[in-house]
Amino acid sequence: MVENDRVVRGVRTTTWDLPGGQVEPGEFVLEALARELDEELGIAMRGAPEFLFVQEGERIAAGARHHAWRSFFFAVAEYDGEPRAGSEILAVAWLTPAELRDRLRAPYHDSFLSWLAEGGRWFRSRWDDDPA
Repeated sequence: MVENDRVVRGVRTTTWDLPGGQVEPGEFVLEALARELDEELGIAMRGAPEFLFVQEGERIAAGARHHAWRSFFFAVAEYDGEPRAGSEILAVAWLTPAELRDRLRAPYHDSFLSWLAEGGRWFRSRWDDDPA
């Protein structure tokens, strides 16, 4: 979600995060995007979102791959409704890129923060639960 050079995000439990989720069986990526925006923010996407980039990563635990993932990032500029907190999001806020850099702390946010700073279309990361 992008508006006036700001990005919407929500609080899950005690940390700030970007709206998102997983693609359900039989669902296309854009269908998942529309569903997650409705579930998490109560908004309905209009038109086609702008594809930003894809992140591919792996999480390492106890020295072995715990799981791998692929995240697709989109800018949604046209939507119906106002972003609001719900069952999965405790609070929402419009934040500048500088504010995002201060508040996004999870290892999987690194690619988004890199994209904000430098652009790009593909990122690969590794999240190690047991750093040496």
